[in-house]
Amino acid sequence: MTSAPFLIGVDVGGTFTDLLAYHEETGELLSAKVPSLPGEQWRGVLAALRDLGIKMDAIRAFVHGTTIATNALLERKGANTALVTTRGFRDVLEIGKGRRLVGGLFDADWQRPPPLVLRDKRFELDERSAADGTVLVTPDESALECLTATFASLGIESIAVAFVNAYVNADNEKLAAARLRTLLPAVPVSESAALTPERGEFERTSTCVLNAYLTPVMRTYLATLASELEEGGVRASINIMGSNGGAMTLATASDRCAATFLSGPVGGVGGALRIAGTAGVQDFITFDMGGTSTDVALVKDGTPRMAYDNQIDAYPLQMPQLDIHTIGAGGGSLVWVAADGTLQIGPQSAGALPGPACYGRGGTRPTISDANLLLGRLPTERPLAGGLVLDDVAASDAFARVAADLETDDITGLASGALSVAVAKMAGAVREVSVHRGFDPRDFVLVPFGGAGPMHGFAVAEELGMGTVLVPRFPGHLSALGQMLADQRRDFVRSWGGRLSQLTLADLEEVAGSLQSEGAAVLEAEGLTQERHQFDFTLDMRYAGQSFTLSVRWLRADEGLDELRARFDGLHEATFGYADADNDAEIVNVRLVATGIVDKPVLSAPRDTMEVSHLGTRNVWFVRADTAAEDAAGWVETPIYARDGLTAGQALDGPAIVEEAGGTTIVPPGWRVNVMEGGTLLCRRSAD
Repeated sequence: MTSAPFLIGVDVGGTFTDLLAYHEETGELLSAKVPSLPGEQWRGVLAALRDLGIKMDAIRAFVHGTTIATNALLERKGANTALVTTRGFRDVLEIGKGRRLVGGLFDADWQRPPPLVLRDKRFELDERSAADGTVLVTPDESALECLTATFASLGIESIAVAFVNAYVNADNEKLAAARLRTLLPAVPVSESAALTPERGEFERTSTCVLNAYLTPVMRTYLATLASELEEGGVRASINIMGSNGGAMTLATASDRCAATFLSGPVGGVGGALRIAGTAGVQDFITFDMGGTSTDVALVKDGTPRMAYDNQIDAYPLQMPQLDIHTIGAGGGSLVWVAADGTLQIGPQSAGALPGPACYGRGGTRPTISDANLLLGRLPTERPLAGGLVLDDVAASDAFARVAADLETDDITGLASGALSVAVAKMAGAVREVSVHRGFDPRDFVLVPFGGAGPMHGFAVAEELGMGTVLVPRFPGHLSALGQMLADQRRDFVRSWGGRLSQLTLADLEEVAGSLQSEGAAVLEAEGLTQERHQFDFTLDMRYAGQSFTLSVRWLRADEGLDELRARFDGLHEATFGYADADNDAEIVNVRLVATGIVDKPVLSAPRDTMEVSHLGTRNVWFVRADTAAEDAAGWVETPIYARDGLTAGQALDGPAIVEEAGGTTIVPPGWRVNVMEGGTLLCRRSAD
């Protein structure tokens, strides 16, 4: 027997920490859900391991999704940071591009959010590289020595170095950063070109500042996590999920913490890829609804969409991450009345503590979870995961306060209205990643997960006209599953190109070969041998005269420039409705995804743990989405099933509720559910 048979995936959310453990020899999956502890996320990780009774020395691999970077930025709890930049470019960070990155265009009271590094902590240096990379002025080491004294007096905890044109030639940045590290060995230094060697001095500087601002916080957390796990006996490698959908080592995460903003949500997309793949589904939209927020992403042809020009809060981030759209609507989102008398949902959340009123932990304000309880969608007669017994009286009292503000005594109608508002917000998020990107959501399957995803996914599907819903096993732990399955991934980019009419395939091959060698060296340094390497190229392309690009996959072994041009024309026409055959196309960036393939667990069909699946019936409030008639809403006696008792090939007709640890699936009338091998629920809407 293997001494360390467990693979661990951990997803730390704003409300709960989810842990999934896979036993390599028995194929058993164990799950735990514990409250997240703000500022001490590692404690929730250790608590989940203790709940499952897993010995620390029985862990072979450990992958962790974290919200440390996101929380530190949103709460403005990053480091006291300084910026060192080229003389004359001190204010690039504050001027930006002269447009609002947050706030409404017609908000008369709008004020620009302050930069993370204020002007008195931004320092200019005499150095310069030309646009072609020629070094014109080398940084003066004596000037850097003078800066260190200033940094010490200001209590600087982290330094960002961002020089103009460093994306072409980073020699000056490397020289300055190396000297600063020598003079201030305890202060981390971030280099813009090492993080993102791309055009756009504002975006590159902003990315570097973000990374520097968050590095001390992230390093402290990762060091504490590693220390606690090691003291407990864990000898396994510890990896952190990156925003690009792959895992990275602790050392990489410590240096590139700006690449972890989506560390948690990307795991769900990875888990959904595995589940959808086994069901033969290639085009789907993920719907991850937790206690605090909802994250949605679109997957086309089995490939998640990527974004390279991103924004976190009010700050540009020029790093690759999955194209995930997030809104503040989760099970713990507060229901409240705005000044104009309209019913609002979130973005404020009750969190894990005190949590929704129905948790009985001191919460008094109504939430989406309270609304679900009042409408019969959650049980009071059986405990939820973790032994939590819900209190419907507390939920009713919480909604009574909002009802008084609205001068109504219809608590049921108010709870139903709150869910309708939440569903409309979440459907809007799905439109953001589909309709706004040129896709029709009706052509996709919805994959709901997260603790609250399957409870609301069908209503969202009906709102959007989607006819198929795929509900995975362990929906509340799918993000943790995705992290467990994650390969190692590193992204590389080279700002290179020109018009296709002036380039040769040999030119492109030379650049690609250089990038691939760099990627292979990094993977090998992280312990991944050549047979585990996989390399995928994309090119940022546009028509001559355009200011935006499309990411075009380049099949290096099989495709010349003519085939590449045809692929770009086709993608442009599919995205914007036309192709400009008379205009030249050009390459702006060459991108490489270097993947280190790791061994994946073989997920077998779960063993039935209950002799019967039918648990009884309960009156549940449903609103029909296909009519506006007065009788469209009402109570319906609904059968309740235990998911552990469902068998492959079994079929159910809605209305139905399927309960399991970590998630409840609400199937409205008019849907048919088929249980697949592996326990996934394939649900289709009946034809009208």
